[in-house]
Amino acid sequence: MAGKHATRATTYGLITFVRRHPARVYGVVTSLLALIATYVPHIPQDAILALVGAILWGGGAVQRCEDDKTRKASQDLDAGARPRTPLA
Repeated sequence: MAGKHATRATTYGLITFVRRHPARVYGVVTSLLALIATYVPHIPQDAILALVGAILWGGGAVQRCEDDKTRKASQDLDAGARPRTPLA
């Protein structure tokens, strides 16, 4: 039985899911990279440092995306729009 988020991803498409939930996807990817770096032996230190740099850059991108979503929601409420309810 698939969880509700897996169902949403297949219903709306993977790209749409990633655009709607970038922080969740970022968290999963970061965790997987940390596990790989920890448990896979003989990974060069240069590769690990490159992954750390990519993770830090990705965190900034996710933060900007979430800030844009928050700003847009705030502007919509200021304009008198009804708040959207999350999908069930």
